[in-house]
Amino acid sequence: MTKFLANKFYMFLIVFIAFSTLSGGAFALTPVITKMNLLTYIASLKTKTITVTQLQQIRAKQPQAVILIDVRTPEEYTQDHIADSILVPLSDLESRFGIKQIEAIANRTIQSSRTQSIIVLYCTSGMRSFKAYKLLKESGLNIVALAGGITAWRETIPAKQDNNPSELNQSLKTKKLPQSAK
Repeated sequence: MTKFLANKFYMFLIVFIAFSTLSGGAFALTPVITKMNLLTYIASLKTKTITVTQLQQIRAKQPQAVILIDVRTPEEYTQDHIADSILVPLSDLESRFGIKQIEAIANRTIQSSRTQSIIVLYCTSGMRSFKAYKLLKESGLNIVALAGGITAWRETIPAKQDNNPSELNQSLKTKKLPQSAK
């Protein structure tokens, strides 16, 4: 009888370990697919995200419908950035200046195109863009974070192929902000 109970216990233990491994493996597989580490993936669960493929499809149909915001540091932006993106470092967002800057950019876009654009936040892999998303989600703007950040973007689009800035975002980069946004 004891041997029977021991066998039953071991069978339960094997099934439990197998189930835990498989379900944990599925949870760990999603970040790999989206090009994020596990902590970044967990942070992304409360954030609206867009994949590289989804972003490419929208930009192909309506390039003026997307405003790319790089929330990394100026040094990182200088080293590499997605074409058409505008630098608004996370530190500026945390000090509230960056929020006013993004609102001004969005307002200019609405005035020129008569539609609300999708504001896509990105960083290296996602964590800083998720923090930026939290800071901006109360603004009423249409904001998403790029899943996997520029790392996922570069896996799809190498830097040498990413050099076709749209006229709209180019003009947004060169225009000065209104005094109220400063």
